[in-house]
Amino acid sequence: MQRLTLGFLLILVMASAAAAADPVMYCDDTVAVGGVLQVTVSGSGLRNLTLSLVDSQDRTISRTEGFRWRGPGGNTVSAALLGIPSNADPGLHTLVLNADQGRAEWRQEKKIRLTGVDYPEMVIRMNGQMAGIYSDDSQRKKYESRVLWTILTTTDTSALYHFEQFDAPLESGETTAGFGDRRRFRMPDGSESSSVHLGHDWWAETGTPVITAGRGRIVLAAERLLTGNTVVIEHLPGVYTLYYHLDSLEVFEGEMINRGRRIGTVGQTGFATGEHLHWEMRVGATPVNALEFLERPLLDTTELISKM
Repeated sequence: MQRLTLGFLLILVMASAAAAADPVMYCDDTVAVGGVLQVTVSGSGLRNLTLSLVDSQDRTISRTEGFRWRGPGGNTVSAALLGIPSNADPGLHTLVLNADQGRAEWRQEKKIRLTGVDYPEMVIRMNGQMAGIYSDDSQRKKYESRVLWTILTTTDTSALYHFEQFDAPLESGETTAGFGDRRRFRMPDGSESSSVHLGHDWWAETGTPVITAGRGRIVLAAERLLTGNTVVIEHLPGVYTLYYHLDSLEVFEGEMINRGRRIGTVGQTGFATGEHLHWEMRVGATPVNALEFLERPLLDTTELISKM
């Protein structure tokens, strides 16, 4: 009888310990379209953690991969940053977590409310040269698009380079277009095409220094047909900033650079209506509003520590 009782207690202890290690999701219940949702997941031994945002028609509109963050004292916790598309419909959506834990496969869901943003509309009149670049269907343009997409959809879980706020990439400049602007391109023949602006445009004179917004690794430094001289920097797993239309490049691919490092100068290369810097941020390949992170940290480590 005593042996059976001890065995039963041991089973209870083991079951209790397993339950304590079950993953639990923590995040805000509401986020604006074009924003970023930070998700913390408690639980030990989690692998292959992914988060997806699913709309009311069961369509995945955003996806990201999680990573482990090591805090003071060596304790770790899982985290993920999920980009919210600026064209997502406001209302209730479902956040879906999938992860492996030993032999167990976890799936959890949480309702998230997306709030709308009123993005302005603008008309851009195209000259013949701009229209040609915009409608170009060359193999070069297709190849450059594939290369950039491969970079932006790559998640290196060890790329933990920058947690704090971003610095603005220009010391001064006049805003000419904002993130999420709805654009109509009017062609010389009177036809129109529409798109969504994926970043922020600032006018500055050609040759004005451009600095990196945060510490990271240069994953692309090249001249491209559409975006001209281009720099892409990886800051966190799946988190990138992009700098377009530079007049010059002063960094090389694979280089690690600190926040505030000069990476080039303002120009008018590629598909550009004038001299300016286009600054963009991607999270899990989703374009998001980078200006948010001039005011708040890229990764809220205080929140992560509280869930360890």
